[in-house]
Amino acid sequence: MNTRTLGLIGILCSPFLAIQLSMYGIFENYKATSLAGVFSFIYMTGWLCSIVALYKLNSAGNRSGRIILIIQLIFLALGEIWNVYSIMAPGSTTTFYWVLDLFWPISNIFMFVTGLSVLLAKQLYGWKRFITLIIGLWFPITVVIMPVIFGHGQLTALFGGLYSVAGWSLLGLAIYQSPVQKRLMDYSFQVNPSPLLHSKENQMDL
Repeated sequence: MNTRTLGLIGILCSPFLAIQLSMYGIFENYKATSLAGVFSFIYMTGWLCSIVALYKLNSAGNRSGRIILIIQLIFLALGEIWNVYSIMAPGSTTTFYWVLDLFWPISNIFMFVTGLSVLLAKQLYGWKRFITLIIGLWFPITVVIMPVIFGHGQLTALFGGLYSVAGWSLLGLAIYQSPVQKRLMDYSFQVNPSPLLHSKENQMDL
């Protein structure tokens, strides 16, 4: 599956957390149902596809950046197992269910590390470099700061949903556009190489 398709899937899946939050609440008000698990599964599938696309685009750079993306994918895979479990047995009280449930917040917290690695790698162009980090700030803003200011009510759920839709839609768009933009940038460099390169070539001719 190419990166443009993965980005498109990310865009299409981005509203499902907002739908889940609006229907089933957040924090202690959350109602565990099989349909809530389906929405969470779809949302996290788009998330997973976006991270796979970032890996394919080498957006976090080599070595440590790729390792960070792989760790993010592992956390998401475990989160997806919990989603399947929650579809089959919503609100289960088993230890296995509880342990898997931890990988939803863990995946969100680790997104800050992923976003920072993408920003520092400078493999994406312009505004696209910043989107993953903005998504990485979703958890501390929505789960920590917003409840302190506005409580655990509907306003926090609405804000968290809209923030999620905006962030993941923009990341999906950035991924969708990146292969084309990279080809244009590479072509531009080939047609108009930098003046510094011309200077070095002229010095060698002399």
